[in-house]
Order: sequence, then structure tokens, then C-alpha cells
Amino acid sequence: MSKSPWLDHNFENLFLNELSFAEDPISGSQNKPLEVFEWIHQNKAKTLLFKSLAELAPLFPLHSFHNEISCWASSNPSGYGNAVFIIIGKDPAGKLRAVGGNYFNSDAGGDPPQGNFWEHFSHCKNERDQYHLISSTMGYYKKNHDQFQINETERICNIACTMPIYILALNKDKACMAVGPAIVTGCHPADFSYEKIVEVTV
Repeated sequence: MSKSPWLDHNFENLFLNELSFAEDPISGSQNKPLEVFEWIHQNKAKTLLFKSLAELAPLFPLHSFHNEISCWASSNPSGYGNAVFIIIGKDPAGKLRAVGGNYFNSDAGGDPPQGNFWEHFSHCKNERDQYHLISSTMGYYKKNHDQFQINETERICNIACTMPIYILALNKDKACMAVGPAIVTGCHPADFSYEKIVEVTV
């Protein structure tokens, strides 16, 4: 496969599924899109989001029956404990921008942001400054997010050896976020010859 599965929308992932509720509304409160995906849809930021995912969460395949791919996951570049942080929004000039990284600490905390994030980011002198700004901003907004969802996502990612992805949309003085695992579903391979019921003895 020449391009990242994040960019091939024939394959499902949590972020694509959530975005579909904004793109193709379905009646019912259970089908209401999360605010962050509503913002992404309204601001035509879908392409930027998935390019960011492809850049920051490189995917590796799990091969199954007949060498077909069951899914892709994104391993931690440091071996353990990494999280992807993506901040997306419009700067004071109205330009759509996305910044992020893939070696953040999931436990990052932060203080209330002072001033405009994009202006601060543009004045960062080096990658270390950028890291601390992104980490602090995401860490602050994480404190107000659904902690059960965060804990469950982190637990799933630890089991599956893949990274959690935190997406924060900044809209002037307002922010909304989502979290999900770096997993893309494959082609559901099958081989019925593996099906069995047995008693195992020692």
C-alpha cells in the first residue's frame, strides 16, 4: 500500500466514523456528532486532520489469514507511554492550521492558556518550546474531558500496543476535543478451517 491507511477511507477508523455523523446526519440523539468533529466538518478541516494522522501516527499492519491485513496500529516510538497530540484551528489571520507530535506524555497537565495559541506557537524558538506549548495546552483541556473515556482509551491502547490520539480544536476562546486509539480496521479476513471446538488436556 503506497499511502497511509489513514488516507484511504475505504478502511474504517474511529475518527472517520465519528466525522461521518457530521457529514451525513442521522436522526437520534445517539447519532449526534461530537463537537470537535462538527467543527472539523464545518471548517473543511477533514483533509488536514487525516494528513496529520498519517504524519504523526505511522501505521503497521497485523497480517492474518492468507496474509491479509486485519488492522493497522501505531506503535510507540519510545517503546511505551507515547501519545499523539494534534491541535487544529484557525489562526488570527483565518488560516487553518494543525500542529502536533507523537512523543507526548498522556499524563500531561497544563495551566489555563494565556493569549492566542497560534501567536504563541509562531513565536516558539525551537522544538522544545513547541513541545511544551502543545503539551501544556492539551493538558489543560484534558482535565475537562470525559475521564472515563480517556482511561478506557489509554487501557485499550496499552493492551493493543498502539498510541492514543488526542485531537483538540481551538475556536477562538472555545475548545473541544476527542480521544481515540491509533487503529485502522482492515479487510476482515476469514478462514473457516481454523474454527474448532476442542477439549484441551495436559
